Amino acid sequence: MIKKFKRLIVVVKQLITGSITSKKNSLKKHFHSYLGTFSPLNPNDHNSFDLFEGCWSTEIPNTYNTGGFKGFNDERITWLLEEIGAIEGKSVLEFGPLEGGHTYMLEKAGAEVTSIEGNHGAFLRCLTVKNFLGLRSKFVLGDFSKIDLSNSSFQLVVACGVLYHMADPVSLLKSIANNTNNIFIWTHYFDEDFEKWSPGSREQLKRGKWDLKNIKIEKFNELEIRTVRQKYGQALGWTGFCGGTETFSYWVYRQDLLAVLKELGFINIRINFDKIDHPNGPCFAIIASKFDVAYYLDPSINSDLSEVFGKLSSEEKEAQAIEHFNVYGRKEGRSPIAPQG
Repeated sequence: MIKKFKRLIVVVKQLITGSITSKKNSLKKHFHSYLGTFSPLNPNDHNSFDLFEGCWSTEIPNTYNTGGFKGFNDERITWLLEEIGAIEGKSVLEFGPLEGGHTYMLEKAGAEVTSIEGNHGAFLRCLTVKNFLGLRSKFVLGDFSKIDLSNSSFQLVVACGVLYHMADPVSLLKSIANNTNNIFIWTHYFDEDFEKWSPGSREQLKRGKWDLKNIKIEKFNELEIRTVRQKYGQALGWTGFCGGTETFSYWVYRQDLLAVLKELGFINIRINFDKIDHPNGPCFAIIASKFDVAYYLDPSINSDLSEVFGKLSSEEKEAQAIEHFNVYGRKEGRSPIAPQG
């Protein structure tokens, strides 16, 4: 029975990590045959973690033999919570929770979190963490690039570590823009100043990880958005791989990504953790919020601000209004956009 259970663990690992190709259907049948069986192990909170041995990326609190990523105490999410203000009771949509670390931090800050994960293994690991830590957050399995959000609205969308895994990152941003006024992004981006890249990333450049000969240019309104195709290569063979649904993705040029966000109305942009020499390629974190300068400086809304900033040039007016809101306005309870409805 013990040997049979160990075989189950092997099959589960292969099935849920998405690393199977031609054997996928037969392994599914093999896996299904175990669903009616029972574990021979003594009941223990850690048994479910052992099912995913070798797959964990995140260091899960109060467990052993998981990963090394400090996702439950991530400085990027700490910065988000400091910058965005109180999120207690607010609805948050999270894309790609990995293993629930950021979900945990958002929930502990008081948010009502819905988290969508497309990788089978990561989804099941999230459920394991949810059960172990008693999280209230809801995890949903599926491809978030295909979700219909037409009747949904969230006060914050968190997309940490997912945009650079997308085959069509611009379309994802457009979808997000229709359903929130605030978005947090941590992503790798493309930058042509290769001398500033890390040695490891420059070596991958030489090996053709990024297709520099075929820069993709697409029109977005009046903008030309450049993206570069990257291949996952050997990373696809790792049992804990949680990349995109394709064997490739497209990285957006840094300035083009910022231009898309502004075109979508997210003109209040704060940047942190900008590391062009990151070991895996250039990256940064962005908090982008919609901001209506005309509304914020409307004499009938904020007469004091209209008097102070009203005579400035358009560019100065926008910069001063956004700075005022970030430093004072949010704390004073002023709204950066007209209330909906």
